[in-house]
Amino acid sequence: MTTTTRDASRLSANEAAVEAMLSAEPELIDVLPALEAVPGMAKDIILVSGPLMRWQDYTGCQRLAVVGAAVFEGLAASPAEADGLLRSGAIRLASCHEYGAVGSLTGVCSASMPVLVVQDRLSGRTATCRTNEGAGTRALTFGSQGPAVNANLARIRDRVAPALARILRASPIPLLPIMARALAMGDELHGRQTAAGLLFRNAVLERLVHLRGNAPETPALLAYLDTAEFHFLHVAMAAAKVIADRSDSIPGSSIVTAMAMNEKEFAVRVSGLPGQWFRAPLPPISGFPGRIMAPWTPADLGYSGGDSLIMETLGLGGAAAAAAPALSPVSVGTPAQMMELTSSLYAVASSEHPTMRIPALGGRGVPWGMDAVAIVERRLVPPVHIGATLRSGGLAGAIYFTPPLQPFIDAIERLQSIV
Repeated sequence: MTTTTRDASRLSANEAAVEAMLSAEPELIDVLPALEAVPGMAKDIILVSGPLMRWQDYTGCQRLAVVGAAVFEGLAASPAEADGLLRSGAIRLASCHEYGAVGSLTGVCSASMPVLVVQDRLSGRTATCRTNEGAGTRALTFGSQGPAVNANLARIRDRVAPALARILRASPIPLLPIMARALAMGDELHGRQTAAGLLFRNAVLERLVHLRGNAPETPALLAYLDTAEFHFLHVAMAAAKVIADRSDSIPGSSIVTAMAMNEKEFAVRVSGLPGQWFRAPLPPISGFPGRIMAPWTPADLGYSGGDSLIMETLGLGGAAAAAAPALSPVSVGTPAQMMELTSSLYAVASSEHPTMRIPALGGRGVPWGMDAVAIVERRLVPPVHIGATLRSGGLAGAIYFTPPLQPFIDAIERLQSIV
């Protein structure tokens, strides 16, 4: 096969992948315990974000979160016992992506934890993401442990999740309209979710007034929606997973279907190589710009993993920085530089989204369908807006993260070797 023919075949495959993503219509339909909603989930499984490593290779925030989840779930009575059970395999680790799920930062999810269930209305495909833990900088998502963390997890499980589930079962919430309006209102749908959160709360309230009776958990839900700044991020992540998965397994396609991290590696997947992670070590976290809350410094930070890079996979988040000038202190620089950044990424995208548009760029759609070949040729990796976590657990601020290029190079070399 000549290079010209091969390229034409890839571009045709990429066009099919992009069209598949554009056809998705994600809706939030339910909130359920992970054991009930996640295919293949079991009581002894703990899900984590990013590609899976051996248990002994986890040394930071993800390790802390997994141990905390094991104790919360009742799988172990103490951190020491949890470590022993994880070493022996009596407690099993699995990657969220392998179970049709995504997880923010550490990504940890155990059987009883409530997950948001998003379904593509047309294909019936579903994806899940664990419910956000609400306000505060100490959460299992950030690698924190302890009685206060566990009490909050129980509150979300026992009061917030049932109230939201009751509303959604009566009337699912379409998500693309919220995401499109939020972009027009100053969100980029990763580091900033302010408008999306308010729009989502309004959608919940509209449905609530049509329900008969008032559940006792409703006040807890409304208080949660008022204070959980990033609750919609987890909804959007599940929606993005549903969308991206529509483009998976198209032979020859170089469209990126996932970007993710564990606490030591960055990894990517492409459509034409389903189920395969291409990995590279993460660069030192202290070198990235951002805003760190006192008394912490960049030297206190540690990677915690994260599947939330699924937003940048779709051209949102850091890739859509131009939509969210308020994030300039934790982004590439000034609002003008953010516009330049997003504008540059159209060179590595196969298309633009027809409804998710950026006012600051004259209403252009977000860069849509990231092409790993173009990323390698131009040496331009979509950057990420991500939370800055502490090595000891907890959230210290936000950073602007540029992933390494090598996984894209490896993916394309592998794809070209089989086409």
